[in-house]
Amino acid sequence: MKIENRTTYKLKLNLEEFVRKTFAALPSNHTLGITRVVFVDRIQDRNVPADKRDKLPLLYHPKTPVSGAWFEIALAPLLEHKGWWQRMVARRTLRANLTHTLLALMGQHYHLNFSHGRKKTEYEPAIRDYIRKGLEALREHDTSFRMRLMRPLIPHLDRFARWLAKQQRKALQAKAKQAK
Repeated sequence: MKIENRTTYKLKLNLEEFVRKTFAALPSNHTLGITRVVFVDRIQDRNVPADKRDKLPLLYHPKTPVSGAWFEIALAPLLEHKGWWQRMVARRTLRANLTHTLLALMGQHYHLNFSHGRKKTEYEPAIRDYIRKGLEALREHDTSFRMRLMRPLIPHLDRFARWLAKQQRKALQAKAKQAK
């Protein structure tokens, strides 16, 4: 797989190493057929309407008879914001946003090519589930000091998140019941 960096942004993040680490946490058969990952400032594809190009952070190019599938990731929608505070936050969250972007593209590639029997209306929830599972795989694959400290707490935090979601569902049901 070829990783191309065509951006003009000066980043401290090594994009090639970042993509390889992200793909290493996923099953190797999910990446079959991907020929390249290209990082650009803005997406310039003519098939995308001009008003959407500036805001589009990712684009999946499916496999054709001439070339294999490839990903295009635009950094401008992820980094350019008005105000110094928003620009600083965008720089700090770039790694997380790129991880989500790569996993979304991988989920789209996987479900379009290897997961048969899905309707077009079922793709979005399936891709969201793929991203969630990919993030869990990355979390298990991470061996940093911070992750080693957090690993014993993760089951408790997950249980707390499920409890909060349950409380939110109950509150929404009670609100809907009162509205009737």
